[in-house]
Amino acid sequence: MPCDLTDHPAWPALLAARAKLASGAARVQFAVRSGVWAFAPEVPPDAEQVLTVATDEPTQAGPIPAAARHSVFRWRPGGVPTVDHPTGRPCEPELLAMARVYLPIVLGAHAARCRGRVFVAAHVTQSLDGRIACLNGQSQWLGNEADRRHAHRMRALCDAVVVGAGTALADDPQLTVRHVHGPHPRRVVLSGTGSVLRTGRALQLFTGPGCDVLVGAPHDGPSTEPSVRLVSVPATEGCMAPTAVLEQLAARGIHSIYLEGGANTLSSFLAARCVDVLQVHVAPRVLGSGLPSVRLAPIDHVDDGLGFVMEHAALDGDLLLTCWPRTPVRHR
Repeated sequence: MPCDLTDHPAWPALLAARAKLASGAARVQFAVRSGVWAFAPEVPPDAEQVLTVATDEPTQAGPIPAAARHSVFRWRPGGVPTVDHPTGRPCEPELLAMARVYLPIVLGAHAARCRGRVFVAAHVTQSLDGRIACLNGQSQWLGNEADRRHAHRMRALCDAVVVGAGTALADDPQLTVRHVHGPHPRRVVLSGTGSVLRTGRALQLFTGPGCDVLVGAPHDGPSTEPSVRLVSVPATEGCMAPTAVLEQLAARGIHSIYLEGGANTLSSFLAARCVDVLQVHVAPRVLGSGLPSVRLAPIDHVDDGLGFVMEHAALDGDLLLTCWPRTPVRHR
């Protein structure tokens, strides 16, 4: 049985690791004392469990207490997480499951920031038969409450959350962090034709902390929404290339994004091989008809499809698949 990510006390420590890396920390390590997990660059002598992240730096600071559980987490951009247990006494399974899902996001975002590129984590919630909504577009709520908490964790770990214009108009999301503790990401809408700006509706995205709308160039006129910043991106017939989008985001200090949809946006990033990790939440439901989660160009052989290395974890009875591309992601 996969371990459940529904809730875990290590979440504040993961947020602390993200902040410490952003401020220049060279080492990531976690320790638990009296049942409380914390970011711990130095190993406390009374630590009960220690999770070390192996990098080019020394793998740990200080000796591991003899009675402590100890696991070593390894991950490199473009690879798959691995966990070793040098003492034969691993950390608790729930912590390791959470680390395998969320630590690569923290580390990938940091690596992308150092290299001036953008780490792309994409997410889709779908039924057992690969549908994300009914034919009329109704989709709330296909996922469960645990999936929503997971999505809010991912938002908190990334610089920005990105959706297409169709998702912005159909779901009217806030794209803020509310179900868990953590910082709000910047909010970005991809609208090649600028349609999201011409609805006359008071979208929730246009209130609160502000929103960047990437539109296809040339675009005539400024935004009528005071909280919206327009960014022009080269486009062909209203279609913006994912690589061009990522270049504009990196130029604005955004080095990690959580791509929440919809199907057209996800499909374009997958086709361009611009997704570093794909998270698929599978709900135990068959719709039988509806909108597919991904639409790509036809292929002649199954071997021509996009290949992934896959891991899984539970979300309160639903399934979260973490999928790492077998082929290298295009450098941005």
